[in-house]
Amino acid sequence: MLEYKSKYFTKSLSVFGEPKISTIKQLQKFIELDKNSKILIPNCQDGIYVLPFAKISNNIVCYEENEILLNGGIIDDFYSLGLTNRLKGANIRKNVKIKKCNYYDVNNSNKYDLVVAIRTLQLKENDKYNIDEKINKLMSNVREGGYLYLVYYIDEDIEVSHNQIIRYNQIKKNIDLDKWNILYYRDNFQRYTTHCSHPYNKGVHQHKVGFMLLKKTAYVYKKRIINRKYKSSSIYGEPNQQIYDYINFLKKRYDRNIDILIVDANDGKNVLPFAKCGFNIVCYEENKILLNGGVYNNLKTAGLKKRISDYLISDNVLIKQFNYYETKEIKKFDFLYVDSSLSLEKNNKISLKKKVRKLMSNVREGGYLYIYYDLVLDESEEYNNSYFHLGEMQKIFDLEDWKIEYICERNAINYCNYIYNSNRKVGYILANKKRNRRVHKCHYSIEINNKIEF
Repeated sequence: MLEYKSKYFTKSLSVFGEPKISTIKQLQKFIELDKNSKILIPNCQDGIYVLPFAKISNNIVCYEENEILLNGGIIDDFYSLGLTNRLKGANIRKNVKIKKCNYYDVNNSNKYDLVVAIRTLQLKENDKYNIDEKINKLMSNVREGGYLYLVYYIDEDIEVSHNQIIRYNQIKKNIDLDKWNILYYRDNFQRYTTHCSHPYNKGVHQHKVGFMLLKKTAYVYKKRIINRKYKSSSIYGEPNQQIYDYINFLKKRYDRNIDILIVDANDGKNVLPFAKCGFNIVCYEENKILLNGGVYNNLKTAGLKKRISDYLISDNVLIKQFNYYETKEIKKFDFLYVDSSLSLEKNNKISLKKKVRKLMSNVREGGYLYIYYDLVLDESEEYNNSYFHLGEMQKIFDLEDWKIEYICERNAINYCNYIYNSNRKVGYILANKKRNRRVHKCHYSIEINNKIEF
């Protein structure tokens, strides 16, 4: 794992600030980078992200046409040492090939293991090209099995021209999922990221930022061409962004094919990402429209069966047309994924504690349980079978048998297009089962004033 720390605070600090090293560490969770990895960085500026990557690989190609950012000088009242001098100061100049031109203006037929565009996709110097043209050019330089990493601004932004605005979820909708796998994706629609002052935006400022890591599918010509109308559309929206983190975690945690249970699968919103990775999926859904297609709550769905058939992953998915909480499931699973199932009206005849206990019973020793659940809007609300109060979920887990990896319960209201309900507080928990619940009981006797009480 890379442990990069800048040692050149006085002589080689970038005018754009320090690189976010957590970003590079996150990439290394997905990508095995070494000294031979070929990396392309367009619009590298004065090397804010060139230097940390050049400490990993000696095959860096970067593009920059601004002479001041390349060789040093004053740019918008900021003094830059320049990319070439910063590389010399870090003794890694030989690892980087610099091309003094605009990447989008020239042809480059070379293929790279990783192409990186961090906060440069919407630079005003590239305004003559639209967003799709720039992304397509970046994609064209990724080899089969290689990676493309994008960081971009969402909605109106002072650093973004009107014709370069990227709307929430816009890029993801335009990704050809026959050719690319989405390994990581997050569009921070409500959360802002704070940036320090730099030549393009003086003073401390904030942006809505999106992140996407794509992997190019190898031998795509062998894949079946399917009807794009059904390819990725769920009436519940796009898969949860955290799913891609869990998929990567599970691949690293297990060296075998694992068993996953998904409760209340709906029309497959969260089933497809797991099934595409070849995991063995068991999912419960009893609604015939969500299974077979039709109009549900005034929205047209292709249905879970059709969607997994189109992706040629039917062999990986076993569908059980029952209500999970009313059925006895004897199999144990490595991972249970539960999204908003506990709050569904069809399940409110069963207490929250019993529903969680049932989920726990289907996790094998060493396995994991993830639950995304709804909270009451006001703590003064009565306890019920649909919504948790703050701290109520954690009390259900016996810490002798379970290790809570993390738990988060948000006070802010979550605004979404969820068709069952919207605008609720939410929580999520990931727990690891240390051992099965003990079946033996202990009996105690207490002696009070020479009288034994049981």
